[in-house]
Amino acid sequence: MNAAPVIETAAAKVNLTLRVGAARADGYHPLDSLVVFADWGDTVEVRSAPGLLLTMSGEASRGLAGDHSNLVLKAARALQVAAGTDAGAMIRLDKQIPVEAGLGGGSADAAATLRALNRLWGLDWPLDRLAETGLTLGADVPACLYSRPLRMRGIGEWIDILPRFGAFDAVLVNPGVNVPTGPVFKAFDRSDPAPLAEAEPMGEDRLDWLRSEQNALEAVACARHPEIAATLDWLRARDGVELARMSGSGASCFALCRDRVAAERVAEAFDGFARVVCLGDPV
Repeated sequence: MNAAPVIETAAAKVNLTLRVGAARADGYHPLDSLVVFADWGDTVEVRSAPGLLLTMSGEASRGLAGDHSNLVLKAARALQVAAGTDAGAMIRLDKQIPVEAGLGGGSADAAATLRALNRLWGLDWPLDRLAETGLTLGADVPACLYSRPLRMRGIGEWIDILPRFGAFDAVLVNPGVNVPTGPVFKAFDRSDPAPLAEAEPMGEDRLDWLRSEQNALEAVACARHPEIAATLDWLRARDGVELARMSGSGASCFALCRDRVAAERVAEAFDGFARVVCLGDPV
């Protein structure tokens, strides 16, 4: 067991594309999504302790419960059970990703916790084995464990890493509304969705391919929360924005920009939460 503290970054997740099919008999929705991660997010630090304890900091942590319902503690307990260990940990979460924002914050935190405890407890599990435990916590957790550009299919269990994807200068913005995932999917189900049609392979021109895709949840989320639609309209009218779209089930949106300077100008002009990031492969 590692005596020194272990620190992991919980990178914000962005769905550049998101196809969603009609719900299966078990209630889960099949999906096909190109997922990338930002060079920004939350931080999870773990150190040895007799039991499992959680402390939190950061503005975004104010809306989170610190009890057994917290996904970080659920991840720690799930790994204890899967590994058959009674090892404990003091877990500290520094929360920067907004809650219920479509940026996978909870899933990223759970994934970072699994990676950190895997190291702290000396389990040495490969990521694909951790992903089996992660999937029991949420569909996005396996993708967040890898935190590299990838294609996610099934209900999140089919992961294809995209090597040499590259990176985009981008802005993440949030219109200031919390959007729980459940109601958005219920509204999507009421729209009588068709069975999932998987995306065509990505060609050489990433932007052209991305423009041909969509986020299947964007229309229903915008109908429920006009602030999202207004934010997208604002982004699409900015100079230097190549593509703007909602991420996940909302409310956060991203703008892929011509370059870093354009991204910084968009962020400075936005009235609300805005973060300039690099999306894609680490640089």
